[in-house]
Amino acid sequence: MRIGIDIDDVITDTSSSMKNYILKYDKTGEVIKYIEDVMRGDAPTPNVEKFFIDNILNVFRNARLKENSSKVIQYFLNNGHEIYIITSRGDEKNIFKGSEELTLQYLKKNNINYTEIIFNCSDKAKICRDYHIDLMIDDSIKFCEEIRKENMKSILFTSVVNKSLPTTVERVDNWLELEEKINLMLKDKE
Repeated sequence: MRIGIDIDDVITDTSSSMKNYILKYDKTGEVIKYIEDVMRGDAPTPNVEKFFIDNILNVFRNARLKENSSKVIQYFLNNGHEIYIITSRGDEKNIFKGSEELTLQYLKKNNINYTEIIFNCSDKAKICRDYHIDLMIDDSIKFCEEIRKENMKSILFTSVVNKSLPTTVERVDNWLELEEKINLMLKDKE
């Protein structure tokens, strides 16, 4: 099975890291009002965009790894599955300049192994189709629903940004639950 996995709020707890930076450095109080927009990659005002640009690499660098993410990813790799890290991070967007090298170092340091990493993904449904991804795990309802509309499977990883939003996409709250769901999917295929 080819499994696609997003980074922010799936492998890492990026929302908590972002919130810490906002509470520490947002002197205007404007950015905290838009935290959910910022976590979705939107910068609705010039001040929010500047804050995001000034702090995003440190947010990425200091985001904690989600519990069991490395272990579960390695489990699937060890059992013959391919892991594709599919992320919006990337140097093509000026807002994320320097994020590719930082991300590669972070993944290595935290023992996150993978088959391939794909940066600068704004159309994850297309990437999943092009790379023949069997299942995509993301915290974006929008991406998960777009992937599903293309008759591909997706699982929504619950995060601060999506937990109160309605969706018909199947959800998981943690990596052990995700491992169990994928194993059930694999068993059903047999």
